[in-house]
Amino acid sequence: MKILGICHDVLICSAAVVVDGRVTAAIPEERLDRQKQSRVFPRLAIQRCLEMSGLKLTDIDEIAVAWNPAIDMETIPSGYLNARRWRTEHLSQVPARFMQLLGTKAEEAFTVQGGARDCPPITYLNHYHAHLGNALMVCPHEETAVLVMDGRAEKQTSLLGVARGASFETLCEVNFPHSLGLFYGTITQFLGFTPDSDEWKVMALAAFAEEDNELIEPLRRLIQVNEDGSFELALEYFAFYNFFERRMYSERFVQRFGAPRARNAPLTQRDYKLAAAMQCVFEETMTSIATILHRRTGLDRLAVSGGCFMNSVFNGKITQVTPFKECFLSSCPDDSGTSIGAALFLHAQRTANASAPREVVRHSYWGPSFSDEACLEAARRYRLPNVEVVSDPSTRAAEDLANGRILGWFQGAMEFGQRALGNRSILLDPRREDGKAVVNAAVKFRESFRPFAPAILAERVADWFECSPETRVPFMERVLMFRPERRAHVPAVTHADGSGRLQTVEHDVSPRFHALISAFEQRTGVPIVLNTSFNLNGEPIVCAPEDAIRTFYTCALDVLYLGNVRIAK
Repeated sequence: MKILGICHDVLICSAAVVVDGRVTAAIPEERLDRQKQSRVFPRLAIQRCLEMSGLKLTDIDEIAVAWNPAIDMETIPSGYLNARRWRTEHLSQVPARFMQLLGTKAEEAFTVQGGARDCPPITYLNHYHAHLGNALMVCPHEETAVLVMDGRAEKQTSLLGVARGASFETLCEVNFPHSLGLFYGTITQFLGFTPDSDEWKVMALAAFAEEDNELIEPLRRLIQVNEDGSFELALEYFAFYNFFERRMYSERFVQRFGAPRARNAPLTQRDYKLAAAMQCVFEETMTSIATILHRRTGLDRLAVSGGCFMNSVFNGKITQVTPFKECFLSSCPDDSGTSIGAALFLHAQRTANASAPREVVRHSYWGPSFSDEACLEAARRYRLPNVEVVSDPSTRAAEDLANGRILGWFQGAMEFGQRALGNRSILLDPRREDGKAVVNAAVKFRESFRPFAPAILAERVADWFECSPETRVPFMERVLMFRPERRAHVPAVTHADGSGRLQTVEHDVSPRFHALISAFEQRTGVPIVLNTSFNLNGEPIVCAPEDAIRTFYTCALDVLYLGNVRIAK
């Protein structure tokens, strides 16, 4: 069965193709139209995904959309429904009015036949079911507890349940306006950053706060977790549910916590403390909810998804602070991954009786790829100087890193998700004391406090981090603590609190990147390189060789590797 999944979201848009339960292509629209967090219909991504899968749109059996507008029809204000402005509004006004007259509730999903001849049927899924499909693609078990949490879906902001094969049992759900994700977004905006985008900056700032933090307790009082796993916010402190207000916090919040920080204003200790308080309350709340879910299910395995699980600091603690023994998390738990999740969820529903086991995903290299020959042709087309073809790019790149050079590393198929995993990466020697400052200031052009990830050989993870030898963090999705004796060896990737948001690199998943880190270890004794996404601040990660070349010549990168093509400045 061939399914096209799409996410056409207010935050980010993407497309994916799933054939017989296997992801054959997946691309965020931003990588192709080159607009950060592109919110347009993912036309380019759809076309490229079909092309990469060897399909035409007419070959697709069904289209899965990661949002169910029928649920929104239940609550459309009557002012919008009493008079239409153009005839196509009948498509929403007529069914919405009859749903409201009859008191009808929307289905979890509904399918419409394509309006044009040969157009595949289009199924609109509950947004959280798309997140559910995303969570389960990395879980090998037929039965698992599930927790989905983000800012908001059609109505939901939290979902607790149990997945058994293709079936799902809901145990508890929370609806808007009570939202832990929007609580975190409120603090993000209050601290002068952009909500639904910069929450991870708040997470990073939390590490710089003084230990004696008087703001934790008053912030803790703004949320209450109930015995069934639901929760409630003290709504008088918030304004995000009043859609006529641009700010997410109320005047009462300002009275309690002081004036909001202006964008680009210097950061104060109050700001660090508020960031740390938010991270603390977030972790406490998530821990309480997950613990209740474990009690209600009795299961030791947890699959999670939703934007709240972009919080890599908490992700690294889940099996320590909750009773769950295993936690499964994909490379793209945010909304971009719902195009994949929608297609996988729909496939599971349509083939519920199929005997084939679910394929467990171990990578996210689903984007466009470019051969060494295509990379060389791009370099020649632009008549670039200092171009050479190297027989062993991994070894040569390791030599460059050991000699202090900053590299652009462009290889194979592009990663899907917010994090570069060794195919569209900027790399640096993690031993450099000035590494973090240099890359932030001269390469990424962004705030000085923002950290970088250590990409480590998977077989060496327990030698450098406080974890078991079997620990795998393939998607840079968790923060773990460095072993104390190792921290001084890699200052460029060690956070202020001694932790690191790591990526474990395995030879059978990413052979050329693994070979690079191995060669670097042979030269330096350190099985780690600094890895950050290949893009400038405010731009999406590079996709094609042309994107990499432009970025290379507009920042302080020293050497660019396009496949086996080495380009030096």
